[in-house]
Amino acid sequence: ACNHIPDMDIETFNLTHRSGYEAAEIIHPYVFQDREGAPGAMSATSDAISVRETRDNLEKIARVIQEFDQPQEELRLRFQLIEADSFEEEDPEIANLTGELRDLFRFQAYRLMGEALVTVADEGSFRQRFLGPDEEFLVDATAELRAPGTVRLHQVTLWGEGTPLMETTVNASLGQTLVIGGTRARVSGRSFILSVAVEEG
Repeated sequence: ACNHIPDMDIETFNLTHRSGYEAAEIIHPYVFQDREGAPGAMSATSDAISVRETRDNLEKIARVIQEFDQPQEELRLRFQLIEADSFEEEDPEIANLTGELRDLFRFQAYRLMGEALVTVADEGSFRQRFLGPDEEFLVDATAELRAPGTVRLHQVTLWGEGTPLMETTVNASLGQTLVIGGTRARVSGRSFILSVAVEEG
């Protein structure tokens, strides 16, 4: 008996919200590149993927891509750099955090030094300078979106005076404000606290 060689078609799928490279990883199981006599094949670009496969597999691939190519959730992270000391007046810019700060630390008062805003989608690393303080402070981390409205921040690092002042990993959810931690700068001796709020992107 002769081996049946299936008919093959080629189709290009354009993506709107995800990349063709990501789609290639998802549809790989549907492309039989080791099929004898009629191997499947695919190639990807940043916004499309072309597939050579049987018609029924192409229809399956089309359904998978349709489900996969959806708008990605975006969250905005609002980092606040706060200085803690014996200030005479409270800073109204951080009134929502003052109670928690007093529970966690033993300073007389707190004031906002600067903010850093970062928008994250899916997974990726970022580094952002704080707007506000005279000297340069930076925050960097790797953000990973998990369940809807939840982000895991790996190795959140606060940089100041050219060195890392603080490093930690935290989970945060939409609508939540977290006090990440406090530190004292080695050169100036000033005390700083880092917080993050998760907002809609």
